[in-house]
This record gives sequence, C-alpha cells and structure tokens, in this order.
Amino acid sequence: MRRRNLRFVGILALAHIAAAGFMVALLYQVGTVTFGYLPYRVRAVTCAVAAVAGMVLDARAIKRGSFTVGLRRQTAKTLSDDSGPTPGWVTPLLWGLDTGLVWTTFRMSCASWVLLVSGLLTIAPQWAGLVYGVFFGIPLIVATLTGDPTGIGRPRRYSLTRLTQGAGIIVLMLWPIGLTGSLYGGV
Repeated sequence: MRRRNLRFVGILALAHIAAAGFMVALLYQVGTVTFGYLPYRVRAVTCAVAAVAGMVLDARAIKRGSFTVGLRRQTAKTLSDDSGPTPGWVTPLLWGLDTGLVWTTFRMSCASWVLLVSGLLTIAPQWAGLVYGVFFGIPLIVATLTGDPTGIGRPRRYSLTRLTQGAGIIVLMLWPIGLTGSLYGGV
C-alpha cells in the first residue's frame, strides 16, 4: 500500500511542480509586457500590500475553520476509484496539474495568490513556481513515506489544513520584509 501511495503522490507532486512552474513563468512573461513600465518600488509595495491582505484573509480562514479565498472546487474524486478503467496515473496527474495552476481549486493559504501577483508584477523570478511546487511536493512525499498508510481518513489530533495555513501566514509575513530589504538594501 505504501508503494502505491508513494507512486500516487510522486506523480501528483511532479504534475503540481510542472503546472506551478508553467503558471508563474507565464504570468511573469505577461508581466514583462504589461507591468514592466512600472517602477520597481511600486511593484514591490503592491506585492507587500497583497501579502498583508493575504495574512488577514488567512487568519480569518483559520478562525472560521475554512479555506482561504479561491474557487470552491477540485478535481473529481470519482477519478480515484480503482474499480474503473482509468489508469492509476491519470488521477494524480490531473490533481497535480489542477492544484499547480493555483487559481483552479481550493487554496489553504493566500501565499499562492501572492506568488501569482508577484510573478505578474515581475517581482518573483520566473522559476518561483518551481520552488512553490517543490515545497508542496516534498512535504507530501515525506508525509507519505513516514505516515501510516492505513491511517488515511482517520481523525488526527491536529489539523493539517490549519498547520498549512499557519505556515502560509509565516511566508506572507516574510515576503514584505524581504521586499523592504530589497527596496532599501540597494538590490
């Protein structure tokens, strides 16, 4: 069972990395044409404001026990039914592509939205989506390797959603600090 779960999350993670990398690179390229004329300071302040707004929205989501701003949909769970004719690699591929595009499904943190805005404003580098995807995929694979494969779906003592949202707030707090450093540090 662990091998099957690992193959599933491995395909999902690779698809997520590819889609996130593509999406941020695409937005970056669009941003070079549409926002490239704006001064760096204006783009950086806009990203910092987006990060602060994201922290507020994520804190609200944690308080309400919900997800943050985004579409309330996901790839159909019926695809994961092993009894059908769908090959086992199709479901994780579609789920990974869907989640990697960022805007198409549930979001646990506004950090992903801030990444898209930062890419569009050409503040985040073109390859930032690959880093975002890797930081999604590695914890997922590690959790699969170290977790109890028979415990999937059982209640936990902690909420992975809330832990992820808390981590998202930390990332959103660090982003304006880094942007401020780049503005006043001469970068």
